[in-house]
This record gives sequence, C-alpha cells and structure tokens, in this order.
Amino acid sequence: MQNFSKVNIHEIAENAISNLLDNDKTRFLNDLRLILDSKCSFHKLDLLGKSIGYALKDSPKILIEGFDKLIEYNKMGSYVISSQGLIQLLPDNIELVMEKSRDYILFGNKWYVCDIIGERSVGQSLVDYFEGTLPWIEDFLADENSWIKRTAGVSIHFFSKRIKNDNEKTLILLKILEPYMEEKQIDIVKGIGWGLKTIGKYHPDLIVSFMRDQLDMKKKISKIILRKAMTYLPDDKKEEIKSYV
Repeated sequence: MQNFSKVNIHEIAENAISNLLDNDKTRFLNDLRLILDSKCSFHKLDLLGKSIGYALKDSPKILIEGFDKLIEYNKMGSYVISSQGLIQLLPDNIELVMEKSRDYILFGNKWYVCDIIGERSVGQSLVDYFEGTLPWIEDFLADENSWIKRTAGVSIHFFSKRIKNDNEKTLILLKILEPYMEEKQIDIVKGIGWGLKTIGKYHPDLIVSFMRDQLDMKKKISKIILRKAMTYLPDDKKEEIKSYV
C-alpha cells in the first residue's frame, strides 16, 4: 500500500482543485493517477474526495465534470473519491447527487461500486436528509437494474449503522423494503439482507416483528435474507422467526 501522508493528500487535493478551476480535466486526472493506481486506504481517498467536493461545492458543474473523468478511468478509488465528493453538494443538489450516483453505479457495474456509493453519497444523504432522500431510495428499490436495487439495501444498512435510536424512521425503511422480500436475484438479496441485518443488530424487536409479519403472509423469503436478518438476534428470537418458516 502506497504511504500517502495527510500532507500528500492535501497537496493532491489542492492541485486537483486548481486543475478543475483551470478547466484542465486531463491534468486533473493525470495528477490523480498515482493515488488511483495505488493501494491507498479508503480513509485517505475519502479525505481527498471530501476536500475536492467541499472546495467546489458552489461550482457543481465543474465538480461533476471532474468526477465524470475519474469514473471513466474506472478504478476503485474513482468511486470512493467521487461519491464522497458528491456528499458535499447536499442538500441543495440532491437530485444531481442521486442521478450521478445512479450513473456511476451503472457505469461501474460491479458489487463493490454499489457498496462504495451506498455507504457514501446515497447512504449519507439518507442519514442527513431522510425525508428528501427517501423517495430516491424507493425509486432505487423499484429500479429494473439489480445493482441499483442492491445500493438501496446498502444505504439502509448505512443509515441503521449511523442512526441507532430512531424507531420511527426504521419502521419507514422496513415498510419500503416489504414489497421486495421475495426477491431472488442474488445481488439484490445480499443488499436487502445487509440492510435487514444491521436493523436487526440495533432494533431486534422491530426485525422480529417485521419478519414474523412477512412470514405470516406466506411469503417465500430467500434463505439468505432470513439468515442475514437473524444474524445478531439472540437464540430465542431466532427460534421464534424459524417457527414461522
């Protein structure tokens, strides 16, 4: 792993910002190739994306043109930097952030792209701007693309990891997941399962009640979803759910 210090990251960010302001997207990408081609920690990539995004938050067009260039380069770090940078455009540009998140997921076309973006621009938006983001999560769940659906589940996982004591919002998230409990496509199943798993960790009574209700309706729920939903439950609660299967 390349040893980039915080000073290095700061210098790289300053150069990147300057290049974008000069409308030199080629140099912008070239200066970032070293870090994109290295095994740099996500923490430092996040710091870089946040710095670039914050500096250019009042110039979203310039920022997006730069991130589009990074995404075209198609390295894992491209998605970390860009998705973290998109957060800085919230909440005023939520529509742009969600649309670009979707574009980048479709372009990346891999599981890790969903997870990176679901835990950054989409998930953080859900944490900070729940009401404004919720319709987008519903749209993602209804999308025909399995990666987009998966991202919705990942964002719910991220929300549940960050917001641990809000039963009302958690119940809303369970409600929007309800129509998709019989999903069988494996990538979607893993995303939904991840969301349920984290809800179950912090809201065991809610997840038991929810799963019992779903099984009461004779839904054919994937074994993976069942297993993930029960991951953190005590044995007596697991047995209670299993009794409905």
